[in-house]
Amino acid sequence: MKFVDSPKIEYQPDGLPRARESKRPFYFRLLVGIVLFLALSLNIYVFVQADVTTLTLKNNSGAEGMVIDDDSRPVPNVLVFSASAPTVSTTTDENGRFLLQNLPPGVNRLVVVRNNVGQEFYVTLAEGKTTRIDYLNFTAPLEDVE
Repeated sequence: MKFVDSPKIEYQPDGLPRARESKRPFYFRLLVGIVLFLALSLNIYVFVQADVTTLTLKNNSGAEGMVIDDDSRPVPNVLVFSASAPTVSTTTDENGRFLLQNLPPGVNRLVVVRNNVGQEFYVTLAEGKTTRIDYLNFTAPLEDVE
C-alpha cells in the first residue's frame, strides 16, 4: 500500500495530532443569532407600531355615524378621531359616514377636522359594541383656506 496520496497529519507541539475542527458549532451559533435578531426586530417593530393605549386598555368599543353641515348635507373627506386614542382615526366617505373601532368605552371626545379647523363632540360609547351616532353637525367653515 502506498502512502503517497494519503492525507498529511499535522502534529501539535505536544506531539498529538491536530483535532479536526468542525464548522457545525459556528453555523449553529450563527443561525441562533440570526433567529434571535429577527425575533427582537419583530418585537420592536410591533411595539413601535402598536398604540400603547390599545395594548394596555380594553379598547373594544366603536363609533359609527355621519358628519353633516349646517344645511344637513353630508360632509365627505373630513378627518374623524378620538382624543382618547388619537392614533385611531378615519376619514368620512362620500356620504359623510365614518366608522371608528378600538376605542375605550365610556365618554369619548370625537374630533372632526377639515382645513386645519376642528370641532369636538362628546359621545358615550357602550362597552364591547359599536355605538351608532345619528350625526355630528360640523359647523366649522368648510371653504378651502388659502
